[in-house]
Amino acid sequence: MVWNFEYIEDDKHVVRCGTEWIENVEKIVCSTTLESVEWNNSRLVKENIKEEIETLKQQSGGDLVILGSPRLAQHLMQLGLVDVYKITVSPVLVGSGLRLFEGLGEKVNLRLVENKTFDSGASGLIYHTIGS
Repeated sequence: MVWNFEYIEDDKHVVRCGTEWIENVEKIVCSTTLESVEWNNSRLVKENIKEEIETLKQQSGGDLVILGSPRLAQHLMQLGLVDVYKITVSPVLVGSGLRLFEGLGEKVNLRLVENKTFDSGASGLIYHTIGS
């Protein structure tokens, strides 16, 4: 899924606003297996994902954000469609799972533009690709 997102300071505020926000924001679901989507304000993209994202990037409004879909993120990175990386590093070691940056064909240079440490110990890092 792709949608608009920004960091909010207060953890309690994130939960309250996050639920309302996610229900109301436009959501684009990229899937080759789903036939339909029923979530409020959602639409399905089954093919031509590159063209769809390029079109969305040209429209006015907020940033496009991917939450909870590492395979979609990997695919968009491989297509060179990611301009900004907003990464949250949580103070937890899991030892296994999907590697976010797996499959990149070439090196991507990044510039750190913002960082913030939250009360939970998590760090929010914002990088821009060099040249974007």
